[in-house]
Amino acid sequence: MGKKLGKIIFDRMKDNLYQDDRGMTLTPYVMAERCLQVEVHKILNEHRALDWGTLVHILSGGFKGFQNMDSRELIEEYTSIEEEWYNLYETEQFEFEAYEEDPINKLKEEA
Repeated sequence: MGKKLGKIIFDRMKDNLYQDDRGMTLTPYVMAERCLQVEVHKILNEHRALDWGTLVHILSGGFKGFQNMDSRELIEEYTSIEEEWYNLYETEQFEFEAYEEDPINKLKEEA
């Protein structure tokens, strides 16, 4: 399991919060963007199947958004989708590219 890197976050876009199971050091912003990519993927797949469960759940519960989660909530959310995110990334199933500051892009450039 990954590990939390810091106790206090000063800048959600620059300060690292978490190192995932693959050794990627992530900011809260990158973690939130990855969560969003998985959520959008789920919503669009459900839409194709005429299922609105995820979207209804988000809208009916007053979802506060990944960017607004505190560190503990974001780590919990991210760890629940981490493997799915990597699987979708590796199989090129996302509807939009990873955030430009995501460290996955450095690996892509090096390859």
